[in-house]
Amino acid sequence: MSTAQSHARTRGYILVCAAAALIIPWSLVRAGRGIEERRAADPQGEVEIISVTGKVEIDGWDRNEVEVTGTAGDDVERVDVSSTGNRTSIHVLGRSVHGWGSDAGPQLVLHVPARSAVTASLVSADVKVNGVLGALSLRTVSGNVSGAVGGDLRANTVSGEVKLTATAAKFIEVRTISGDIRLTGGGGQVDVTTVSGTAILEFAEVTRARFKSISGDMSTSLALAPDGQIEGESVSGGLRFQFASAPTAEFDVQAFSGDIRNCFGPKPVESQYGSGSRLQFKNGEGGHGSVRVNTKSGDVQLCVKGMSNKRVASLSSTRATGGLRFLPYVL
Repeated sequence: MSTAQSHARTRGYILVCAAAALIIPWSLVRAGRGIEERRAADPQGEVEIISVTGKVEIDGWDRNEVEVTGTAGDDVERVDVSSTGNRTSIHVLGRSVHGWGSDAGPQLVLHVPARSAVTASLVSADVKVNGVLGALSLRTVSGNVSGAVGGDLRANTVSGEVKLTATAAKFIEVRTISGDIRLTGGGGQVDVTTVSGTAILEFAEVTRARFKSISGDMSTSLALAPDGQIEGESVSGGLRFQFASAPTAEFDVQAFSGDIRNCFGPKPVESQYGSGSRLQFKNGEGGHGSVRVNTKSGDVQLCVKGMSNKRVASLSSTRATGGLRFLPYVL
């Protein structure tokens, strides 16, 4: 090999190495590139979040602006933050649908005015919320939902868990397919549905409540307003209700093949034709509340906090109700 050819090849190697030195750091920067965006926002406006994967944390604060910080991965083309009127939108735009779901998804922290109404639509992203006092609507396919909120709540997930505290909410709607639910909520209207996940629920005084399960067990602690209504439905999951005090209400509980246990009223009547049992009675006087529960093969339990499974009821007959009235007392 001639000296000229040797120098040419050496220069070629140097150029390749130099190019690699430039390309590799640029890829690393893109993989972990930082995001920092701010927009002025209405203190009681709307904030919309549209993302696909990764993690999103939403925190309420006392400033009249929306701040988005964090990192974007290789699969993220850009994060758009825009404002129109009283609405601020955060939109994560991906490069291709094939890359979503990898570790290269965005990791975002959003600060919003505390009294904002927040809507988040996610595909496979976990979302955590704290300090948001306005209404909150969260939808994700396979991500988890967690945190504490101060306003009304809607949460919907397919396979993710829901762990939320919403003690000031007057309206709560939570739906999952296979994710477990742990929820501490306020009173007012409640609607909780799960297909196969386990639900552990705690509420204050509810006026309208609907609990539905296919195969997941559901355990609920709550108080019933004087004119409140509760509807429970299950296919094979168990439904357990623990009341703060024995409700003044009419009860109609039916289990086609499951067991019914009642710790403050009468025993259920067994079906004369095959399996199944039914429990119908009125508890207390003066109220117009109702509790209606129906299961196919799931068990039902009615109890009062502090009573365990003791039947602590006083029995008297009455023609006015066409049946029996049970006046509970605490031992």
